[in-house]
Amino acid sequence: MAFPVLAQPLACKGQGGVRELPYESAAPAGYDHDRFATLPRGLMFPYGAFVSSFETAEDHRADSPYKGIPKWVSYEMRGLTGDDGRPIRPQGAKRPVKWYELEATGFLWRDEGLKPGIDASYRGFAALWNRGHLAARNHANRISWQEGCNTHTFVNALPQFADMNQGDWLALENYAIAAANKFGRVWTIAGPLFEPEREVDTIGRDGVTVPVAIPHALFKILVIERKGRVEARAFLFHQADEEQRGAYRKCAGTPQSRYDLAAYSTSLSALEAVTGLRFLTGLPDADRQAADAGSAREPWPVEGKYWADRCGGEDDDDDV
Repeated sequence: MAFPVLAQPLACKGQGGVRELPYESAAPAGYDHDRFATLPRGLMFPYGAFVSSFETAEDHRADSPYKGIPKWVSYEMRGLTGDDGRPIRPQGAKRPVKWYELEATGFLWRDEGLKPGIDASYRGFAALWNRGHLAARNHANRISWQEGCNTHTFVNALPQFADMNQGDWLALENYAIAAANKFGRVWTIAGPLFEPEREVDTIGRDGVTVPVAIPHALFKILVIERKGRVEARAFLFHQADEEQRGAYRKCAGTPQSRYDLAAYSTSLSALEAVTGLRFLTGLPDADRQAADAGSAREPWPVEGKYWADRCGGEDDDDDV
Protein backbone atom coordinates (compact mmCIF):
# COMPACT_ATOMS: atom_id res chain seq x y z
CA MET A 1 0.00 0.00 0.00
CA ALA A 2 1.28 3.46 -0.89
CA PHE A 3 0.24 6.79 0.54
CA PRO A 4 0.63 9.92 -1.60
CA VAL A 5 3.06 12.55 -0.35
CA LEU A 6 1.23 15.87 -0.26
CA ALA A 7 2.95 19.15 -1.09
CA GLN A 8 1.15 21.09 1.64
CA PRO A 9 1.10 20.02 5.29
CA LEU A 10 -2.21 18.59 6.42
CA ALA A 11 -4.17 20.10 9.30
CA CYS A 12 -7.22 18.71 11.10
CA LYS A 13 -10.16 21.04 10.71
CA GLY A 14 -12.19 22.46 13.57
CA GLN A 15 -15.74 21.50 14.46
CA GLY A 16 -17.36 24.80 13.60
CA GLY A 17 -19.68 24.69 16.59
CA VAL A 18 -21.16 21.27 15.78
CA ARG A 19 -20.57 18.63 18.46
CA GLU A 20 -19.70 15.67 16.25
CA LEU A 21 -16.58 14.39 14.55
CA PRO A 22 -15.70 16.57 11.55
CA TYR A 23 -14.82 13.66 9.27
CA GLU A 24 -17.07 10.79 8.27
CA SER A 25 -15.95 7.78 10.27
CA ALA A 26 -16.54 4.10 9.54
CA ALA A 27 -14.39 1.04 10.14
CA PRO A 28 -12.84 -0.28 6.92
CA ALA A 29 -14.23 -3.52 5.53
CA GLY A 30 -12.98 -6.51 7.50
CA TYR A 31 -11.94 -4.56 10.61
CA ASP A 32 -13.43 -5.59 13.95
CA HIS A 33 -12.22 -3.20 16.63
CA ASP A 34 -13.98 -5.01 19.48
CA ARG A 35 -13.51 -8.49 18.14
CA PHE A 36 -12.71 -9.96 21.55
CA ALA A 37 -15.73 -8.38 23.27
CA THR A 38 -14.58 -6.37 26.26
CA LEU A 39 -17.29 -6.14 28.94
CA PRO A 40 -19.21 -4.42 30.36
CA ARG A 41 -20.23 -1.99 27.66
CA GLY A 42 -21.23 1.56 28.54
CA LEU A 43 -22.17 4.43 26.25
CA MET A 44 -20.68 3.11 23.02
CA PHE A 45 -18.97 5.09 20.28
CA PRO A 46 -18.05 2.89 17.29
CA TYR A 47 -15.80 4.87 14.95
CA GLY A 48 -13.56 4.13 12.01
CA ALA A 49 -10.34 3.72 13.98
CA PHE A 50 -11.60 2.59 17.40
CA VAL A 51 -14.53 1.68 19.63
CA SER A 52 -15.00 3.52 22.93
CA SER A 53 -17.02 2.60 26.00
CA PHE A 54 -17.74 5.83 27.89
CA GLU A 55 -19.49 6.42 31.19
CA THR A 56 -23.26 6.66 30.84
CA ALA A 57 -25.46 9.45 32.20
CA GLU A 58 -26.62 6.98 34.86
CA ASP A 59 -23.00 6.22 35.81
CA HIS A 60 -22.30 9.93 36.06
CA ARG A 61 -25.27 10.64 38.28
CA ALA A 62 -24.29 7.71 40.50
CA ASP A 63 -20.89 9.36 41.12
CA SER A 64 -18.87 6.98 38.96
CA PRO A 65 -15.09 7.44 39.26
CA TYR A 66 -14.93 7.61 35.44
CA LYS A 67 -15.76 11.32 35.38
CA GLY A 68 -15.50 12.61 31.83
CA ILE A 69 -13.33 9.73 30.57
CA PRO A 70 -13.82 6.41 28.75
CA LYS A 71 -13.87 3.11 30.61
CA TRP A 72 -12.06 1.39 27.77
CA VAL A 73 -11.12 1.79 24.12
CA SER A 74 -10.42 -1.05 21.70
CA TYR A 75 -9.10 -1.12 18.16
CA GLU A 76 -7.58 -3.28 15.46
CA MET A 77 -4.35 -2.17 13.79
CA ARG A 78 -2.93 -3.86 10.70
CA GLY A 79 0.56 -4.15 9.35
CA LEU A 80 1.57 -1.57 6.78
CA THR A 81 4.54 -2.31 4.56
CA GLY A 82 5.59 -1.46 1.03
CA ASP A 83 6.30 -3.80 -1.86
CA ASP A 84 9.88 -4.00 -0.65
CA GLY A 85 8.71 -5.19 2.77
CA ARG A 86 9.80 -2.02 4.53
CA PRO A 87 7.43 -0.44 7.04
CA ILE A 88 5.41 2.54 5.86
CA ARG A 89 4.89 5.54 8.11
CA PRO A 90 1.74 7.23 6.77
CA GLN A 91 1.38 10.98 6.74
CA GLY A 92 -0.70 12.53 9.50
CA ALA A 93 -2.22 15.95 10.02
CA LYS A 94 -1.51 18.69 12.55
CA ARG A 95 -3.89 18.23 15.46
CA PRO A 96 -6.89 20.54 15.91
CA VAL A 97 -6.48 23.57 18.17
CA LYS A 98 -9.42 22.35 20.24
CA TRP A 99 -10.25 18.69 20.62
CA TYR A 100 -13.58 17.46 19.32
CA GLU A 101 -16.65 17.52 21.56
CA LEU A 102 -19.65 15.21 21.18
CA GLU A 103 -23.28 16.03 21.83
CA ALA A 104 -23.81 12.53 23.25
CA THR A 105 -21.63 13.44 26.26
CA GLY A 106 -23.56 16.64 26.93
CA PHE A 107 -24.99 15.27 30.18
CA LEU A 108 -21.56 15.99 31.70
CA TRP A 109 -22.11 19.75 31.55
CA ARG A 110 -25.90 20.14 31.17
CA ASP A 111 -26.79 18.33 34.41
CA GLU A 112 -24.81 20.78 36.54
CA GLY A 113 -24.96 23.91 34.40
CA LEU A 114 -21.25 23.87 33.57
CA LYS A 115 -19.38 25.33 30.62
CA PRO A 116 -20.14 23.15 27.59
CA GLY A 117 -17.43 20.73 26.51
CA ILE A 118 -14.45 18.99 28.05
CA ASP A 119 -11.55 20.73 26.31
CA ALA A 120 -11.79 23.70 28.70
CA SER A 121 -11.26 21.35 31.67
CA TYR A 122 -7.68 20.72 30.55
CA ARG A 123 -6.74 24.40 30.32
CA GLY A 124 -4.14 25.23 32.90
CA PHE A 125 -3.48 21.53 33.51
CA ALA A 126 -2.38 20.15 30.12
CA ALA A 127 1.35 20.73 30.63
CA LEU A 128 1.26 18.21 33.49
CA TRP A 129 -1.81 16.18 32.53
CA ASN A 130 -1.92 15.67 28.78
CA ARG A 131 -5.05 14.89 26.86
CA GLY A 132 -3.78 11.35 26.46
CA HIS A 133 -4.94 9.20 23.56
CA LEU A 134 -6.05 5.64 24.22
CA ALA A 135 -6.33 4.87 20.50
CA ALA A 136 -3.14 6.47 19.21
CA ARG A 137 -3.35 9.03 16.44
CA ASN A 138 -0.42 7.55 14.50
CA HIS A 139 -2.12 4.13 14.67
CA ALA A 140 -5.32 5.59 13.20
CA ASN A 141 -3.30 7.34 10.47
CA ARG A 142 -2.68 3.85 9.09
CA ILE A 143 -6.33 3.85 8.04
CA SER A 144 -6.40 7.49 6.90
CA TRP A 145 -5.19 10.89 8.09
CA GLN A 146 -8.86 11.85 8.59
CA GLU A 147 -9.30 8.99 11.05
CA GLY A 148 -6.13 10.19 12.75
CA CYS A 149 -7.81 13.57 13.21
CA ASN A 150 -10.92 11.86 14.58
CA THR A 151 -8.92 10.38 17.47
CA HIS A 152 -8.79 13.87 19.03
CA THR A 153 -12.04 13.43 20.90
CA PHE A 154 -12.67 13.02 24.60
CA VAL A 155 -14.28 9.60 24.32
CA ASN A 156 -10.72 8.58 23.40
CA ALA A 157 -8.79 10.59 25.97
CA LEU A 158 -8.03 10.95 29.65
CA PRO A 159 -5.58 12.91 31.82
CA GLN A 160 -2.23 11.23 31.38
CA PHE A 161 0.98 12.31 33.09
CA ALA A 162 3.02 14.17 30.46
CA ASP A 163 6.31 12.29 30.76
CA MET A 164 4.52 8.96 30.62
CA ASN A 165 2.29 9.94 27.69
CA GLN A 166 5.25 11.29 25.72
CA GLY A 167 7.64 8.61 26.98
CA ASP A 168 7.10 5.03 28.11
CA TRP A 169 3.50 4.89 26.87
CA LEU A 170 4.61 6.19 23.47
CA ALA A 171 7.42 3.63 23.39
CA LEU A 172 4.78 0.91 23.81
CA GLU A 173 2.73 2.46 20.99
CA ASN A 174 5.84 2.27 18.78
CA TYR A 175 6.25 -1.37 19.74
CA ALA A 176 2.61 -2.09 18.83
CA ILE A 177 3.20 -0.74 15.31
CA ALA A 178 6.22 -3.00 14.87
CA ALA A 179 4.22 -5.97 16.20
CA ALA A 180 1.43 -5.26 13.71
CA ASN A 181 3.96 -5.17 10.90
CA LYS A 182 5.36 -8.53 12.02
CA PHE A 183 2.18 -10.42 12.90
CA GLY A 184 -0.20 -8.75 10.45
CA ARG A 185 -2.70 -7.51 13.03
CA VAL A 186 -2.64 -6.31 16.61
CA TRP A 187 -5.66 -5.50 18.74
CA THR A 188 -5.26 -2.95 21.52
CA ILE A 189 -7.51 -2.59 24.55
CA ALA A 190 -6.67 0.36 26.81
CA GLY A 191 -8.25 2.26 29.66
CA PRO A 192 -8.01 3.76 33.13
CA LEU A 193 -7.59 2.05 36.47
CA PHE A 194 -8.72 3.33 39.87
CA GLU A 195 -7.35 1.88 43.09
CA PRO A 196 -10.04 0.86 45.59
CA GLU A 197 -10.60 3.22 48.53
CA ARG A 198 -8.22 5.83 47.09
CA GLU A 199 -9.31 9.39 46.48
CA VAL A 200 -9.76 10.36 42.84
CA ASP A 201 -8.41 13.79 41.88
CA THR A 202 -9.85 15.75 38.99
CA ILE A 203 -8.81 18.53 36.66
CA GLY A 204 -11.02 21.48 35.78
CA ARG A 205 -12.34 24.55 37.63
CA ASP A 206 -14.82 23.82 40.40
CA GLY A 207 -18.32 24.84 39.45
CA VAL A 208 -17.20 26.16 36.06
CA THR A 209 -15.92 23.31 33.87
CA VAL A 210 -16.57 19.58 33.74
CA PRO A 211 -14.53 17.73 36.40
CA VAL A 212 -12.36 15.13 34.64
CA ALA A 213 -10.99 12.23 36.67
CA ILE A 214 -7.24 11.57 36.82
CA PRO A 215 -6.81 7.77 36.78
CA HIS A 216 -4.45 6.19 39.27
CA ALA A 217 -3.02 4.09 36.45
CA LEU A 218 -3.55 3.19 32.80
CA PHE A 219 -3.59 -0.27 31.29
CA LYS A 220 -2.91 -1.47 27.77
CA ILE A 221 -3.45 -4.97 26.39
CA LEU A 222 -2.03 -6.14 23.05
CA VAL A 223 -3.57 -9.18 21.36
CA ILE A 224 -2.34 -11.14 18.35
CA GLU A 225 -3.27 -14.34 16.56
CA ARG A 226 -0.68 -16.80 15.34
CA LYS A 227 -0.74 -20.47 14.55
CA GLY A 228 -4.44 -20.57 15.30
CA ARG A 229 -4.02 -19.28 18.86
CA VAL A 230 -4.82 -15.97 20.52
CA GLU A 231 -2.00 -14.49 22.60
CA ALA A 232 -2.03 -11.40 24.80
CA ARG A 233 0.41 -9.17 26.61
CA ALA A 234 -0.83 -6.84 29.37
CA PHE A 235 0.81 -3.69 30.72
CA LEU A 236 0.11 -1.33 33.61
CA PHE A 237 1.43 2.24 34.00
CA HIS A 238 1.00 3.92 37.39
CA GLN A 239 0.65 7.70 37.69
CA ALA A 240 -0.84 8.37 41.13
CA ASP A 241 2.36 8.98 43.12
CA GLU A 242 5.23 11.38 42.47
CA GLU A 243 7.76 8.57 42.83
CA GLN A 244 5.99 6.59 40.10
CA ARG A 245 5.69 9.62 37.82
CA GLY A 246 9.33 10.51 38.29
CA ALA A 247 10.47 7.23 36.70
CA TYR A 248 9.07 8.06 33.25
CA ARG A 249 11.32 9.45 30.51
CA LYS A 250 10.17 11.37 27.46
CA CYS A 251 10.60 9.72 24.10
CA ALA A 252 12.48 12.70 22.71
CA GLY A 253 16.12 12.09 23.54
CA THR A 254 15.60 8.60 24.99
CA PRO A 255 16.45 5.73 22.62
CA GLN A 256 13.73 3.13 22.14
CA SER A 257 16.14 0.44 23.39
CA ARG A 258 16.30 2.15 26.79
CA TYR A 259 12.66 1.38 27.54
CA ASP A 260 12.12 -1.85 29.46
CA LEU A 261 8.48 -2.52 28.55
CA ALA A 262 8.57 -5.81 30.47
CA ALA A 263 8.81 -3.74 33.66
CA TYR A 264 5.15 -2.81 33.15
CA SER A 265 3.93 -6.35 32.51
CA THR A 266 0.89 -7.66 34.35
CA SER A 267 -1.80 -10.25 33.65
CA LEU A 268 -5.30 -10.07 32.23
CA SER A 269 -6.74 -11.58 35.40
CA ALA A 270 -4.94 -9.01 37.58
CA LEU A 271 -6.40 -6.19 35.49
CA GLU A 272 -9.86 -7.74 35.62
CA ALA A 273 -9.69 -7.96 39.41
CA VAL A 274 -9.03 -4.25 39.87
CA THR A 275 -10.99 -2.73 36.94
CA GLY A 276 -14.12 -4.88 37.04
CA LEU A 277 -13.77 -5.37 33.28
CA ARG A 278 -13.67 -8.70 31.48
CA PHE A 279 -11.37 -9.23 28.53
CA LEU A 280 -11.44 -11.66 25.61
CA THR A 281 -14.99 -12.76 26.48
CA GLY A 282 -15.56 -13.72 22.84
CA LEU A 283 -13.16 -16.65 23.25
CA PRO A 284 -13.94 -20.12 24.62
CA ASP A 285 -13.00 -20.44 28.30
CA ALA A 286 -9.98 -22.63 27.60
CA ASP A 287 -8.60 -20.10 25.11
CA ARG A 288 -9.20 -17.21 27.54
CA GLN A 289 -7.34 -19.06 30.27
CA ALA A 290 -4.44 -19.84 27.95
CA ALA A 291 -4.20 -16.19 26.87
CA ASP A 292 -4.29 -15.06 30.49
CA ALA A 293 -1.58 -17.54 31.48
CA GLY A 294 0.86 -15.95 29.04
CA SER A 295 -0.25 -12.34 29.35
CA ALA A 296 2.37 -11.28 31.92
CA ARG A 297 5.30 -12.58 29.89
CA GLU A 298 7.82 -10.32 28.20
CA PRO A 299 6.70 -8.61 24.97
CA TRP A 300 7.00 -10.73 21.84
CA PRO A 301 10.37 -10.36 20.10
CA VAL A 302 10.09 -8.05 17.09
CA GLU A 303 13.01 -7.69 14.72
CA GLY A 304 14.34 -4.28 13.72
CA LYS A 305 13.08 -4.51 10.13
CA TYR A 306 9.48 -4.19 11.35
CA TRP A 307 9.93 -0.91 13.23
CA ALA A 308 8.48 2.23 11.67
CA ASP A 309 8.69 4.55 14.69
CA ARG A 310 11.24 4.63 17.49
CA CYS A 311 11.87 6.90 20.44
CA GLY A 312 14.99 9.02 20.46
CA GLY A 313 14.09 11.65 17.88
CA GLU A 314 12.46 15.07 18.08
CA ASP A 315 9.51 15.75 20.35
CA ASP A 316 6.12 15.58 18.61
CA ASP A 317 3.91 18.23 20.15
CA ASP A 318 0.97 17.13 18.02
CA ASP A 319 0.56 14.02 20.14
CA VAL A 320 -0.24 15.81 23.41
